[in-house]
Amino acid sequence: MTKLRIAFILDRYNPQGRGEGYFSWLTRELVRLGHEVHVFAGLIEDETEGPFHIHRIPVVKHPKSMMITSFLIGSDLALRRERFDVIHGVGRCVNINVFNPHGGVEKAYLKQEFRSIDKASYRTYKKLRRYLSLQHYLKLWIQKKQCLGPGVRRIIAISNMVKKDVMDHYRVPEAKIAVVPNCVDLERFHPKNREVYRARKRRELGIDEHTITLLFAGNNYRLKGLEPLLRAMALLQKRSLQRKFRLLVVGRGRIGRFARIARRLGISDSTFFLGPVEGMEEFYAASDIYVQPTFYDPCSLTVLEALASGLPTVTTRLNGAADVMTSDRGGRVIDDPTNTEELAGSIAQFFDKDRRKEAGVGARAWMENYPPARHVEKVLRVYHDVAREV
Repeated sequence: MTKLRIAFILDRYNPQGRGEGYFSWLTRELVRLGHEVHVFAGLIEDETEGPFHIHRIPVVKHPKSMMITSFLIGSDLALRRERFDVIHGVGRCVNINVFNPHGGVEKAYLKQEFRSIDKASYRTYKKLRRYLSLQHYLKLWIQKKQCLGPGVRRIIAISNMVKKDVMDHYRVPEAKIAVVPNCVDLERFHPKNREVYRARKRRELGIDEHTITLLFAGNNYRLKGLEPLLRAMALLQKRSLQRKFRLLVVGRGRIGRFARIARRLGISDSTFFLGPVEGMEEFYAASDIYVQPTFYDPCSLTVLEALASGLPTVTTRLNGAADVMTSDRGGRVIDDPTNTEELAGSIAQFFDKDRRKEAGVGARAWMENYPPARHVEKVLRVYHDVAREV
């Protein structure tokens, strides 16, 4: 195939980050296949250049609206100086021919963000802050241009949910959208990790082998559905008095607020707030069930990692990663994150050790249908289609 000159436009480049780390991996794979790759970013966490070229876009960091505007102008000026076959936009940029909304569709996200707030006064406050902010209207204007701009040839949606949201909110023709789901490292996240890490990690956490351990990971506890999960935990604890439970909560979030909720529900002794952690593969290996009752997630990497690790997984239809979960064999997909009864019942289905083992095999089998090499092939197919049209 023709070798391409490709530009990635990112708000932030962080090769160690979860979402941003994906682009570091993808760019390296593209270079390995012989393509020339340039990364343009406003914020760069690691100046070390890999086998590709890194370009810093000057930005005004405060206020946020000026940061967005300065990046928009700076990226446009930088791209005008060079010629690329493919300009793959993820950040706040409009001079692109491939748009990849990794964060999903802003309007769809916002609806679910407000829905995740159960306190009416706080919801009103958040809406006022949002709708009185210049930043909000800038984001909407930019995303509309990214979906409908005349130079945009293809949109890469990371799930069918994102594809549907793009079509519903922007009336983009279906033929213009390619669905290329997220992928994960199937060797790093593997059921065999249980033999390597499980016993040691559970000892470190003070969890014995007979305690059923649930894992939740996310950087926005409210949006990712931690409160419904805590309520489901309280229900399970009341109904299964003979069983011992633990919930591990990892990631950045308002620990104090959710620790108070856990105390109020009487489950603080069985809920461990661990904050940001390294080595997620060890936590999957130490756990029995992964749960993310999210209100909105374009395609959760943690759900994909958990499935690849052979963990029975419970999530919602508001998670694009549910595309992978085509039956109840390896997990459960519920319709409504606020339905605590259904959430608790779905988790309880995997209390039986034999059922968990069977579900773990099914979860892993799902993910083997999404190898990273096939992901790169799909992305390149989009790129070559675009390059022929430019």
